[in-house]
Amino acid sequence: MRIDHVMIGARRVEPVRDLLRERHGLGLVLGGRLHNGTTCWIVPFDTPDVQYIEVVVPHDEAAMERTGRREAFMDRTATGPAFLGWVVQVDDIQGTAERIGKVLGEDAGLRHGESVRADGQRLPWTEAGFAAAWRQPSRPFFLEWGAWPERRARVSRELSAAAHRRTPTAFTSITVGGSDDLSDWLGDAGLPVVVDRAAPDGVHEVAFTVRDDEDRGGEATLRLP
Repeated sequence: MRIDHVMIGARRVEPVRDLLRERHGLGLVLGGRLHNGTTCWIVPFDTPDVQYIEVVVPHDEAAMERTGRREAFMDRTATGPAFLGWVVQVDDIQGTAERIGKVLGEDAGLRHGESVRADGQRLPWTEAGFAAAWRQPSRPFFLEWGAWPERRARVSRELSAAAHRRTPTAFTSITVGGSDDLSDWLGDAGLPVVVDRAAPDGVHEVAFTVRDDEDRGGEATLRLP
């Protein structure tokens, strides 16, 4: 179990692109258009775990409305870009769904789908806990990817397209707010998550290692206005 990606929502991609480039030297690449009325952009990491930051913007509000999540998305992004949530990658999504279903006292929402990238490539996945995580965004939802060789093969191309000035290499911590300490939700994962009980529910900052063009390492912390 490991952090897969962190999601940022925004009404428009340009403010997020500028913030990421100016503050952290990060670039974006187009991920693709999703059936739910949003377009995703990706900040690719240079890691075999294929981690990334995802930026989600609307392109079809009617389609978003049909998913039942348009209003919440618009509320969360009303004052500017905002963290929407985070995602944990697992190797046994069926077992994870059964475990978190017991925590929830309801069906965990095991669902199969695929990510269709801008170049048409299809990457299958299975997720669990999305609805619960959307309601309480300090909680991640869980994802198991298929087609690992194909996903890893994309990394070098996406890094080239992103043209980072400082290349992100791995998530080191994520800080969330809320009263839930997440121990039941995450089990014995040992993930680098910090819970700030005094802060509102949701993701508040994300830290990750970076490497510059001269191969010097460091760490960056992403916070949103």
